Amino acid sequence: ASFPRAPVVSTVREALSGLSGDAMPVAFMHGMGDAGPNPGMQSLARTVTDAYPNKYAVALSVADGLMSILTPLDDQLNQFTRAVRADPKLARGFDAVGLSQGNLVVRAYIERVNNPPVRRFVSICGPMEGIGTCPMNPVYELICPIWKLDKYGANIAFSGYWRDVLHRDQYLERNSFLPDINNEREDKNATYRANMLKLEKYVLVQATQDTMIVPRETAVHGMWAWGREWGEIVPMRSSEGYKGDWIGLRTLDQSGRITELAFQGDHLRFSSKWWAENVLPVFA
Repeated sequence: ASFPRAPVVSTVREALSGLSGDAMPVAFMHGMGDAGPNPGMQSLARTVTDAYPNKYAVALSVADGLMSILTPLDDQLNQFTRAVRADPKLARGFDAVGLSQGNLVVRAYIERVNNPPVRRFVSICGPMEGIGTCPMNPVYELICPIWKLDKYGANIAFSGYWRDVLHRDQYLERNSFLPDINNEREDKNATYRANMLKLEKYVLVQATQDTMIVPRETAVHGMWAWGREWGEIVPMRSSEGYKGDWIGLRTLDQSGRITELAFQGDHLRFSSKWWAENVLPVFA
C-alpha cells in the first residue's frame, strides 16, 4: 500500500529572507503509516533549522510505521509525552507541527498534559472532527476490514476518530478518544479548554482535494451535520463546540489566534514553496 507520508521538501531560500526567530524549538508528529526517521519528516525538521539557525527541530519517533496504525491514540499520547520529556531541548516548551492523524496526538497532549507546554500548534490535514467514512485508498483497504468488525472497539488508532454522524449517541458512548478531547460529552473538562487557551497560535491547514480525511473540512473543525452523512458541512464557527467554546475555539478565534490555511492538492501533498511561505513564518 502507498501510505500518504510527509513529502520530502527542500529549503526555498528566497522565501526565507527577513525571517528571524527566537530559540523556541519545534517538534513534529507524523501521521498514519509514517515515521519520525523517514526522509519526509526529517526534511521538514531540517527546513526549520535552515530558516532559523538558532532553533532546534525534531521529528519525534513515536508509534512509527505499522505501529501508527495498530497503536490506539491514548497509547500514542503516552509515547509522545515520554519522547518529549526525554528530550532536554524541549524541556522549556516547544512549537508543535502535526501531520494528519498525528495532530490528534498533539492536541491530546496539549489538552491533557501540556508539560512542557506547546506555544504554537500547526495542524496539517488533521482529522480534528473525526472521519465520517472509510476512504477509497490502499491504506484504508488494509485497515477497514479490521475496523468494520467493531468500529469503535477495534484496537487501532482509526477507531479513536471515527464519527458515524448517523448515530450520535453511539459515537458519544463508544468512542473513547475523540468525544473526550473535543469535550463533546455532557461533563466538560475545564482543563482541556484552559490548556488550549494557552496557545499563542492555532494554525489549521486543509488540502483542497483531500481524499484521505473525509470530509476534508474536518481539518478546519468542520463536519457533516448529525444525521446527514455526505450532507452539508457544518463549518467550525457554526458548530456546537465553537458556540459553546468547549475547547476554547471561539475564544482563540475572537482573540485572533486561529489561522486557517489551504493548499491545492491531496492529503499532505504540499510543495516546498507553500511550506516555506506559509508554515515556516509561524515560528518567527
